[in-house]
Amino acid sequence: MNPPILFSRVQLKYLFWIICIPIFLGSCTQKKTPQSARFIYAQVKNGAFYLENKPLFIKGCNYWYGGYIAQAGDTMGYNRLKRELDFLHKQGINNIRVMVSSEGDYTYPYRISPSLRPHKDSMDTALFYGFDALLYELNLRNMTATMVLGNNWEWSGGFGQYLDWHKEKHGENILPKTENWDWDRFSQYLPQFYTCDLCKSRFQNTISHILNRKNQIDGILYQQHPAIFAWELANEPRPMLLSAWNSYKNWISETASLIHQTDSNHLIAIGQEGCISLFNDLSKFQEIHELPNIDYATIHIWPKTWNWYDGSSAASVADTTLDKTVQYIEGHANICKKIKKPLVIEEFGLHRDGNQFNPESSVQNRYLYYGLVLNEIKNFNVSGFNFWGAIALPQNVNENGFMLPGSAYSADPPQEEQGLYGVYTSDSSIWQLIRSFHPK
Repeated sequence: MNPPILFSRVQLKYLFWIICIPIFLGSCTQKKTPQSARFIYAQVKNGAFYLENKPLFIKGCNYWYGGYIAQAGDTMGYNRLKRELDFLHKQGINNIRVMVSSEGDYTYPYRISPSLRPHKDSMDTALFYGFDALLYELNLRNMTATMVLGNNWEWSGGFGQYLDWHKEKHGENILPKTENWDWDRFSQYLPQFYTCDLCKSRFQNTISHILNRKNQIDGILYQQHPAIFAWELANEPRPMLLSAWNSYKNWISETASLIHQTDSNHLIAIGQEGCISLFNDLSKFQEIHELPNIDYATIHIWPKTWNWYDGSSAASVADTTLDKTVQYIEGHANICKKIKKPLVIEEFGLHRDGNQFNPESSVQNRYLYYGLVLNEIKNFNVSGFNFWGAIALPQNVNENGFMLPGSAYSADPPQEEQGLYGVYTSDSSIWQLIRSFHPK
């Protein structure tokens, strides 16, 4: 047996410090928990974006499906997410625009399924894992997301679905590609959302679920997450009718205020297309973007959808189309300069040559059109862009164009032909144009 080790009082004193100091120092230098960390968020100063007191330019793309592809237990989906974010990061993309909320069940084939809110009184909270993964992976790459909270259109459920849940008062939803579809009737139907208290209450409930979500991967509340750049009230919300203007404006003000009360960290935008959806009245664009809780303005540019040309591929880059594009950017940029708020061109796109969908088709016209938009961004000191969209999957392309059951989500939503506006990874000229763009 070895004799016991005895220590003098002085030796014990030194032994205490030898053992305890490293433990004490270690506890002080441990990585802080996410909830106690200090995060840096984008700000608006003098009509421009800033991050850590440095000018910030949004160089982004639409990636609406980003939160829907990496569900819990889906290793392939998670790996796809990481590969695509790696690719986008290499192209210089620092922001993606994402559709968060979705409503309704699988019975309408041209919308997101499964959805975040499949029924009026329930949320599919398991779907949140995909957004947890997205925000976590974005943060690793110093990228951010613009998070869209609703939709004017049916492809994610949108306002029409909230109304349909109360059809006894508002009538049945009017859906494209069905016998019920009629644009004029739809334009009368949809504005009811802005005066439907139950619809708005459920929409606010959806927002509350999202803002109060705690990321299960990194432990950070969404309302504090550094990978979130901004909240958008909805994708392309329109008053639809002049008679709905006041209720539309009130909804914007109320919803933005609600978000700001819960989350004072992140910026807020409406998600607006511009005056094309406001009765071609720039003063109305100014009016809603002067609201105090709206931090910056957005516009979208869709020359074919808006009938700026006759739909033929050759006319897509005709002088009239290009001139209208420049005028549209200039008019809204001047308003934003006047009200001292940043402007982001957060949607723009053009068909592939010959109005084709397949990845082998040419994108020369698209290259010219993107080049024009990017040049005008410099000319009018626009604060950012998100082109539409990345990444179109070649395996989704089929003879009918539309997404087949079981197809992976891609740049073009379920209601549009796959490959319509999506930029394939093989469209090297487009990516080179994006990669080489610098705002100054």
